[in-house]
Amino acid sequence: MKANVVLLILSIMASTLLAYFVYDVALPDNNSVICGIGAFVCFGSTLIPTVGLKYRTNKLGINIRILSALFFVLFAISQFCFAGFGIKMPYYAIVNGLILISFLAIFYKMQKITNI
Repeated sequence: MKANVVLLILSIMASTLLAYFVYDVALPDNNSVICGIGAFVCFGSTLIPTVGLKYRTNKLGINIRILSALFFVLFAISQFCFAGFGIKMPYYAIVNGLILISFLAIFYKMQKITNI
């Protein structure tokens, strides 16, 4: 796995802009800053493997990119639902934390695959 620096920077910039959008949607709430930071972590952890990394084999790269894109959509739905309907901090942390942990566990296991 190698990083393409330009695409890596672009994916970080895109996740920053999306996180600011989530922050802006959740702004009247007291926890909007935490929502923005959580959105940046979630969007960044899925956009970087989708766009900014190159993998050993094409098949592995396609599988990891599809996994990351699916979790990106899941995070987008989760973030905007919490931001739009109101942030209940325990629910927000638990739901997004479990989604992030499951994504990172699957991503880690997929990286270890040698034969596809």
